Amino acid sequence: MPTTRTGRIAAACVASVLALAAGAGSAAQVDSVAVSHRDGRFTVVLAGMVAAPAARVYGVLSDYARLGRLSPDIAAISVEGQPTPQTERVRSVLKSCILFVCRSVVQVLDVSRPDPHTIVDRVVPGQGDFAAGSSIWRITNQGPRTRLHYEATRVTALWIPPLIGTWAIERMLRGQVVSSVSALERLARRRGSGLPP
Repeated sequence: MPTTRTGRIAAACVASVLALAAGAGSAAQVDSVAVSHRDGRFTVVLAGMVAAPAARVYGVLSDYARLGRLSPDIAAISVEGQPTPQTERVRSVLKSCILFVCRSVVQVLDVSRPDPHTIVDRVVPGQGDFAAGSSIWRITNQGPRTRLHYEATRVTALWIPPLIGTWAIERMLRGQVVSSVSALERLARRRGSGLPP
């Protein structure tokens, strides 16, 4: 069914870039999160804060080859070279589920780090299940804490039925984004502490 496949692909868009699972006992906070859909394009915008140093947060988000340890939704991930000296190509296979139906979704991204506070990616068309898209992480050091700003878009070429189909996907994406902030904090706090991630 188009609805089911579209939902699975849309659900994977956040999991593929955030690649994070919820953590317990966290001081992390989400100040705002917005998820929207228009003309086949899903957009996610998040602002929040985690109680971990910015360098460690950046380290977690940029450790592409090890993102599979961060989320059970990532079945496989690999860094497949450098299209340019400043860009790494990252391929991930995601297990995405909606309406009790699961499917593997492939995503290929060209990821760059223009500065120690920014990570940017762009979907490589024709090499996965997304037609287009991009994401950006901006992190700001605030002493022992880090302020987060995240924006992502993913485009599918599949038809989504109005109202219920889009609403269900947006609700799922919102839940994934909010839970990811706690996991990011937990993993960043453990990074460099001598404890296993």
